[in-house]
Amino acid sequence: MNRLLLLTPVVFLAACPKLGTLPPPAEAPRVGANSDILPSGTSEPVVAPSAADLARWRSAPVPASYRDIPQAPLRWEAPLVSSFADTIAPGVVVYWVPDSTLPLASAQFVWNEGRLALSPEQDAAAGLLGRFLRDGGTATYSPARIDDTLEFLAANASISIGMVRTTASVGGLSRDLSFLIDLLGEMLTAPRFDTARLSTIKQERIQDIEHAFDTPAQCLGLTWDRMAYGPSPWTTLTDSAHVRKLTASDFRAALRGRFGSGKVLVSVAGSYDKAAVRAQLVGLVQRLGKAAAVQPVAKLASLPSIPEPRQRGDWIHDITATHANIRIGTRFIRRDHPEFYPLMLASEVLGQSGFGSRLVERVRSDEGLAYFVRSFVNSEYDRPGMIGVNLQTKVPSTGRALKIVFDEMKLLADSGFRPGELEKARQGLIASAPSLFDTPENTADIVLQSAAWNRRDDHFRLYVKALDTIPAAEVLRVYRKWFVPDSMRIVVAGPASELRKTFPDGSPGLDAYGTVRIWNPDTLRAK
Repeated sequence: MNRLLLLTPVVFLAACPKLGTLPPPAEAPRVGANSDILPSGTSEPVVAPSAADLARWRSAPVPASYRDIPQAPLRWEAPLVSSFADTIAPGVVVYWVPDSTLPLASAQFVWNEGRLALSPEQDAAAGLLGRFLRDGGTATYSPARIDDTLEFLAANASISIGMVRTTASVGGLSRDLSFLIDLLGEMLTAPRFDTARLSTIKQERIQDIEHAFDTPAQCLGLTWDRMAYGPSPWTTLTDSAHVRKLTASDFRAALRGRFGSGKVLVSVAGSYDKAAVRAQLVGLVQRLGKAAAVQPVAKLASLPSIPEPRQRGDWIHDITATHANIRIGTRFIRRDHPEFYPLMLASEVLGQSGFGSRLVERVRSDEGLAYFVRSFVNSEYDRPGMIGVNLQTKVPSTGRALKIVFDEMKLLADSGFRPGELEKARQGLIASAPSLFDTPENTADIVLQSAAWNRRDDHFRLYVKALDTIPAAEVLRVYRKWFVPDSMRIVVAGPASELRKTFPDGSPGLDAYGTVRIWNPDTLRAK
């Protein structure tokens, strides 16, 4: 057994000849020698305190509490998105986020193209295309060799074709970034489309489709989406029959016209050689332009209109369950609307901030009706978002829980904010803003998202300023406009027969809130 363990690395290296060409491990960064803060080759100077300083510190009284320790106010200003930007080709912008604290690096790519304009058959292929490009091998590397090499390097690579945008990313040790970018480029421009892997990928996707309604949370989410956005490309479920018919030629057609170089957004984060990576990205963009020069199968950028909101009522996804998963809400607006931030502040007070919010205090702490209850204001740029409340409770307590939620909505609208309530919400959101940039990877994510969504260059500065300066009267006005109980739709995953009748505590069943529609998986799979 011991002999086998000793031989395993030899066999593994033989199966991964690429590993033999990798550069030696990069030197671990020295503490106090972050090359992005101090000049290369220097170390942070250490200055010994003077005798006078030591005497003053020793004679100073010890504070009774840490709260009594004097502190200078923390001043933080959000960065401009443009401060990271570097245009390397027409329409191709790279956002550099250097940090040499750890010998890690990653690269992300975003194309503004998705799947919404495709036919159901094309969508089935496009939905799996990213997975097949990643797992199906390349002209140079077999699928197994890619898997083994990435595992050995403790690296990752992913490709995803989303509804509106396409993304790709690689990450690992800094020394391996060049190899990983080349590997990703070969996945995108010279895929092997291995038939054995295709069979596995198809079977896994079919299993996902067939088990899409296994849990109450899944039933609630799919029913909510169909209620919110109607029967549209946003909510159409993939048919397993279309997946079964897929061949390698379908994926070649799905790849046609994608990953072009006309408009690509890229972020590079961590410890890297900027000049070398920049030159490599220029070459990759050129290869992508040649590979994607043909016309796409469909107009990838076209976005179908979303149907008008459904009339108020109740939707029950009828399942056998002891608990009811509930979502209450209505259609809102896009993130860039001026009423988004006032309503986000109001939602923090109502239930979005968790403990200390009104809904958590009443529904969970006071009544013990739900372990989880929270209000939400969806942030959407590509379609109108939704607002409302999520909760889960026992089926017999559904009626009482709904009544308390609606009563709290109305109480906030009628009585306004309690002393200090809104200020606490403001400060909580403002204090959390720096955490968006707490790591190079998070910074790269948020900067790349901002660019893909066409946010203003000073978006995050305006975000903090808006939260700090929106008058309480405006927050309350917007809340009263949107959080109106009579405008809310109710979606529940639970046993319909028990949810429609009067509950044991005398609370009315769901029929009291409007027309009840009973849905099931067949309803949602219908075109």
